[in-house]
Amino acid sequence: METLLQINNILNSRKGVFISFEGGEGVGKSTQIDLLEKVLVNKKFNVISTREPGGTEEAEELRKFLVTGDKKAWDPFSESLIFNAIRREHINKIILPAIENGTIVLCDRFIDSTIVYQGLVGEVSEKDLLELHQKYCYNLYPDITFFLDLSPQKGLNRTLKRQNTVENRFENLGLNYHEKILNGFDTLQKRNPNRIIRINADNDKEFISNEISDHVKIMLNIND
Repeated sequence: METLLQINNILNSRKGVFISFEGGEGVGKSTQIDLLEKVLVNKKFNVISTREPGGTEEAEELRKFLVTGDKKAWDPFSESLIFNAIRREHINKIILPAIENGTIVLCDRFIDSTIVYQGLVGEVSEKDLLELHQKYCYNLYPDITFFLDLSPQKGLNRTLKRQNTVENRFENLGLNYHEKILNGFDTLQKRNPNRIIRINADNDKEFISNEISDHVKIMLNIND
């Protein structure tokens, strides 16, 4: 395990790029990550795709306890602690090594989801969440974040069509809850307009993919 100084040196002179995808349920994050990965691999970049909660073998085991089962199984305070523990391992074992090796990391959810779900909506102190992130997760933020903006009703309707209907703990919290989630991401994007890019997710998936790819190509100085 690297020392904190070594980790800070990696983050301050990162060779790779860290891109996250955020939004409510059913907005198409996984689809857009897959499409962007294909674009970047075609341009000869090294790319890995990962997710939260998850990423490491241990975190994938914990994931099923967080995203399945009774919607009241965990309160937002417990969730925030578990997510931070998972995130620290995710950073240490997956994200940091990839960044150090010059790889592009595409991540389905990261710190912004914790701030919105457990903080702005779950009412855990945002100050406490940011302090946890700074102290235990190296204050790592993506280079760019794509917020897929979609009506919660449309997003929930999409989730009903998924083959995997087990991971529905958050979906079962109701439309009013998910409207608060959308408002939370809207608030966060307005606070961080340079990092968080709003994408209208109520479009054809290829149209959305092209819009995301255009932003990434500019960031990476890719010429078609």
